[in-house]
This record gives sequence, C-alpha cells and structure tokens, in this order.
Amino acid sequence: MLLNPNRLQRKYPDQRSAEIMQATVDFFESRGKARLKHDDHERVWYSDFLDHIGRERIFASLLTPSEYGADDCRWDTYRISEFAEIIGFYGLSYWYPFQVTALGLGPIWMSDNEDAKRKAAAQLEQGEVFAFGLSEQAHGADVYQTDMILTPSEHGWVANARSTTSATPTSPGWSPPSARSTTRPATRSTSSSPPTPSMTGMS
Repeated sequence: MLLNPNRLQRKYPDQRSAEIMQATVDFFESRGKARLKHDDHERVWYSDFLDHIGRERIFASLLTPSEYGADDCRWDTYRISEFAEIIGFYGLSYWYPFQVTALGLGPIWMSDNEDAKRKAAAQLEQGEVFAFGLSEQAHGADVYQTDMILTPSEHGWVANARSTTSATPTSPGWSPPSARSTTRPATRSTSSSPPTPSMTGMS
C-alpha cells in the first residue's frame, strides 16, 4: 500500500505514536511541496526540521528504551519503521538524520556503559541528534562485517582493525569511551574501557 500522509488510516497502539506521526505530517504539509523541493534543490540546511524534532521530543520518544526515558519512550521497531516511511516520503534529507541517529544510538544501548546510556537519553530529551561515524578505507561501506580484533592488555584493551566505526553525538562533541578505540591497518590503539558492540562490528 502506498503512503498517503494526508490520509493516515493506520491504527497505532498508543496515542503518543499517533501524535508523533500526525505532527510530522503537519510539519511538512504546512511548508508545501514547492518549498520542500526548493530547499532540496538549493541544499538548504533543515534546521527547522531538527527544531521540530526537538520541540516535539520525537527522537526522544522513538529512540530511547523505556528504562532510560519518560513514560512515552520506547524503542519499538514498528513505530520506527512507520516514522521512517513518513519522513522518507517527504525527502531523504529528512530521513537521513533519523537513520544515522538510530545507527549511532544502537551501539550505546547495546553496551554495558550505563553512564553513556544516561547521557544519551538526556541529550535526546534536549533535542540532540546523533551520528554513526564510519571510516572504511579498504573494506567498503559494510558496517556489519568490520574487521576488528580486541585483546586485553596491561592498560586496557588493544584494538587492531582494517576499518573503524564509532557512535558519537554531533552537537555535544563527546563520544562514549566504549566507542573511541579504533585503528587503521598495521596500527594499534588502546582503551581502558571494556569492549562493547560498537567495537566489535555490531550495530
């Protein structure tokens, strides 16, 4: 079934999900097709969209696991897919910050780093967006099969890899310690943090 955002007929499991989808449609429809196409062709930075996301707490609601967020927060693949379909309909430039935010958060939520999780949840509530940093010089853009071997060392961990990945929020300028230790071919890097999914190629 093709999406017609002006006739959202899907039954969402809760009121908050319906509010998120409708508020997103209203945001784009209030701008109109001509403005959206103009902004796309002129490569206008979508600060108004990011402001909308923060003001409505959309990323916070959709991308924060329930144990780390407010009552309306949960990581729900159904809701994530529905939201991605709507923003993708209006333009890939709007879909992109949502997708890379989800990718960037994945290694954090999958890790054992509780400090990083609480910090990420707080920054989502503040309207921040995240990113998935990827450097694949000889490996291609395959984030699921990166080559990295971690071994314990006297001062922490040694990471040897042919490609590097990390999850970092864009605005605050920090990266969780669990995602910092990466290397290029024939080089070594050490970290005192234990290995996490972000360091083993899982996302």
